[in-house]
Amino acid sequence: MLSLATGFGLGRFPFSGTLASVAACFPAAILVYAGAPGRIPLAILAAAASVACLALGKKAEAAFGGKDPSEVVVDEFAGMWLAFAIAPPGENLARLALALVLFRILDGAKPFGIKALQRFPGGVGILVDDLVAGALAGGAVALAGVLPLVAGQPLQ
Repeated sequence: MLSLATGFGLGRFPFSGTLASVAACFPAAILVYAGAPGRIPLAILAAAASVACLALGKKAEAAFGGKDPSEVVVDEFAGMWLAFAIAPPGENLARLALALVLFRILDGAKPFGIKALQRFPGGVGILVDDLVAGALAGGAVALAGVLPLVAGQPLQ
């Protein structure tokens, strides 16, 4: 089951968090282009990844050693999919790219006290900082939709 926590091995590569975040874009894009209705499928993906992280977190920390081991990337999937559920990319790749970049910045820098959230034990400590980063990234992308134009078109 730890293979799920590592994103089926993605967590074992360098830059595992970024790699997993990019990989999370593909199922989201597939859902959008398949005509999946709105935010619900993306929220379901985020919830499923969150449940997996919570269920496997303590075991993963024991197996890989330490708090929030870099091999565990299911939390990145949860955070990215939450960002997309808040601000679905639709057919606008600029929105998808903006959510990805903002999520990686927020997840890496952990501003606004996000870093303190990792103190929680097990899967909660692994997951919650990524969910907050995803929520902030999604909120920022949603706000960007009402701000100036990107490539001549609003971020819708």
